[in-house]
Amino acid sequence: MARKGQKKGLKRSKAPRGWPIARKHMKWTINPHPGPHTREALPLAFILRDYLGYARTLRESKRILNERKVKINGRVRTDFKFPVGILDVVEIPLIDECYRVLPNQKGGLILHPITGEERHMRPLKITGKQLAKGQKIQLGFHDGTSMHVDSKGYSTFGTLLYDFEKQSIAEYFPFATGSYAMITAGRNVSRTGKITSMRDELVEIEGEEVFRTLRDYVFVLGTKQSAISLGD
Repeated sequence: MARKGQKKGLKRSKAPRGWPIARKHMKWTINPHPGPHTREALPLAFILRDYLGYARTLRESKRILNERKVKINGRVRTDFKFPVGILDVVEIPLIDECYRVLPNQKGGLILHPITGEERHMRPLKITGKQLAKGQKIQLGFHDGTSMHVDSKGYSTFGTLLYDFEKQSIAEYFPFATGSYAMITAGRNVSRTGKITSMRDELVEIEGEEVFRTLRDYVFVLGTKQSAISLGD
């Protein structure tokens, strides 16, 4: 008989290499539920236990989540396996702390503290665009979510800066020469700079030095400079 549904367990040896876990300490680890982002996303329990240290065990992480003390992108999440990925906003209102998930130079994910209006701003990379009912445009984003918009001025590989508190689009950054971008995968992951040229699948970016990367790895974050803080 064929297996139905997702496997419950995940061996540590098979976990994404960017996860901050000891591979040989134990056999099993948390397998994130299907949802936003790809397999590289972190289970929410990791955020509380392994990154922030607010829980020592998985049981304590579950208790914190069940008490509805954690928000992801403005929404309370209680599933300890909920996948948290790049540029998501993790908020703990009880202690007034807020973080954005960013890639590091090793291809893993880190938590960058954020403050002010940035706490409810989230960049969404447009990965798909199609006509929906009522002559509206449906945009698909990097995390698998979608949105209906009236304007046809949005292009694939551009970025919407979405205010999830007001549930409105704050700004739009086109995928074009001169735009400021961050690399989210590949050997240049986490590097930033301005797009200087685009040719087929290759994009040239100038930061501390000039480098090239694939178009799919480029995440536009602003026009002349990044609209969000990126840490050191």
